Amino acid sequence: MNRQWCLALLLLAGLGLSACGSSSTASPIAHSSDCTVVASNPDLAGCDLAHRDLRGADLQGDNLRGANLSGANLDGANIQGAKVSRARIAGVVTNKSTVCVNAEPGPCKKSGLRSFSTVDAAQGH
Repeated sequence: MNRQWCLALLLLAGLGLSACGSSSTASPIAHSSDCTVVASNPDLAGCDLAHRDLRGADLQGDNLRGANLSGANLDGANIQGAKVSRARIAGVVTNKSTVCVNAEPGPCKKSGLRSFSTVDAAQGH
C-alpha cells in the first residue's frame, strides 16, 4: 500500500508542477513583417526605428509596441493614441509641434511619450 501512495503522490506532484506554467507575465510581442513607415502601415510593432528621421510622420494610433525608437527624430510627428508599451524611447527627439500620445502638444518628455499638459497640472499629476 505504501508503494501505491508514493506513486499517487508523485503523480499529483507532477500534475501540480505542470499546472504552474511559465512564471513570466509578459506576453511576447508579435513583430511586424513590414517596418516601412508610411501612412498605410499602422503596424510597426518590434521594428528597429532607432535614429530614424520621422519628422512630420503620421503615426496616430499606430502599433509601436516593442519598437526601438531610441534617438528617433519625431519633431512634428503625430503619435496621438499610438500604442507604445515596451517601446524603447531613450533619446527620442520631440518638439512643441509633435502631437504626443495623450493628444497634447509636445515636447513628449513624460513616460509613454506623453506631454505634461495643463490638465495634468490641474489634476496634480
